[in-house]
Parts: sequence; C-alpha cells; structure tokens
Amino acid sequence: MRTLLISCLSALLFSACGGESAVEVQFAARAGSSAFACEMEIAGDGATINANDLRFYVHDVRALNAAGEEVQLVLDDDGQWQDSGVALLDFEAGCSEMGTAETNTSLRGSLPEGEYSELRFRIGVPEGLNHANAATATAPLNLTSMWWNWSGGYKFFRLEGASSAFAGWRLHLGSTDCSSEMDGTATCENKNVVDVSVPFSDFESGTVVMDLEALLSGSNLGNTEDTAPGCMSGIDDPDCASLFSALGLAHDGVAAGTQSVFSAE
Repeated sequence: MRTLLISCLSALLFSACGGESAVEVQFAARAGSSAFACEMEIAGDGATINANDLRFYVHDVRALNAAGEEVQLVLDDDGQWQDSGVALLDFEAGCSEMGTAETNTSLRGSLPEGEYSELRFRIGVPEGLNHANAATATAPLNLTSMWWNWSGGYKFFRLEGASSAFAGWRLHLGSTDCSSEMDGTATCENKNVVDVSVPFSDFESGTVVMDLEALLSGSNLGNTEDTAPGCMSGIDDPDCASLFSALGLAHDGVAAGTQSVFSAE
C-alpha cells in the first residue's frame, strides 16, 4: 500500500493541507489491450460493434483505509465535469452526434492522508438528483443526451455504435419502472446502480480500467424483435441479460452478482 503524504509546502500548491491530500483517479476504457477510440471495433458474442459513444456518471467514491473503514473521496466542484458529488466520465471525443469534443477521464478530489487498499464507487446518479430537469440542472447533469425524462431520470451509462448484427445498437443504463408523486418526486422499482470495488492503493499512478470486451463478451449485439433497440435497461429485455450480468446487476429474476468489467492496475 502507498501512503498519501503531502508536505504542507506542497499541499499549498494543491490546496490540500490540514491532513487532506489532493488526489486524481485516472480511468481508462479499453477493448482488451486497445484504448477506446472513436469507431473502434469491439467484439461481442459472434458480432462486433464500431463504438462511437462512451460516457457514464460516477458518485459515492470511497477508499478503504488500513483500519478497514470506508473514507469518502470528496469530489471537487469544477463547473463542468464534477458537481454535488457526481462526476461524468466521457471518452467519446465528439465522435457521436450528441457528444462533445472534450473528454474527461479522471476523478479529482481529496482524501485524508493515510494508507488505502481499495477504491469503491457507484455508476449512476444519486436518487436525490436523478430526477432533476436537465434543462435547468448544473453541469454535468445538464446534458440532455444523458437524460431520459423527469420521472425516469438520467442515463447512467451510455455506449452506442453500429454493430454487425444491428445498426442502431446501444446500451443505455438507468433506473426503470419509475413513478412520479404529487409532491414532485419520483421513485423507481429498478434503480440499476452499479457498485464497483477494485484493489487500489496507488493514487499517484494507479488507473481504474474498464474492459469493454468483458462487458460485451456475452452479447450478440443484436436486437430482439418488439423490444427497445439494443438494451435500454428493460428488466425483461433478453438483450440486457448478459450486459447486466457483467455489471453485477440483477435482471429478470437472475440475482445480482459481482461486476467483471472494472479492474485496476
């Protein structure tokens, strides 16, 4: 394990004195050993996809310290990618018509100085923010391309492209079976928030790796007749089954397991 220690002089440069250390957690999206790039070909089960969009929200970032306790990694508010404890990771570099040329591949925040062995985070938007209006919300929750509707909330995870089996294939992960209340709130039967925990001790050079081949390995990248295109998080859509399994989510009576898409190096 590596200790997060910054001298007070160095900390002044990073605004991280008083026992807090500024940290930046790098993320990488890959298909096998190849870094994600616009229109890259990714293999599924008997089919391939040329991906042109990859974005997802992250919140509730924690590190496990030497005493086995979870410590919150407090995300900085930067007015673009991180706000109110939510961050948007964006790898698509403008190759999608609904995307942006700018990318964001790290989380920036602070942790108490100490030794850590795991990084934990959730893919999704906290329930208290999930039903905001994207037209009036602050960044990064102001992107209508990452929003379904007020009651449904946000698309937590967006992967799109043309597959060899279905031209309009997509994975839009979000909460489903949502109902609105008279007091202006909404509740969702299937929250579909992904819990991730990876060994992580090196906050100076460590990287959280997302393997898109691991995510798509069980998917035929097609579309079952009379269902939404690709997987739009339908709890009974067979096109979602292998994707939910890889993300460790319950689906259509199959209990949640452990995600197999994220690791660290």
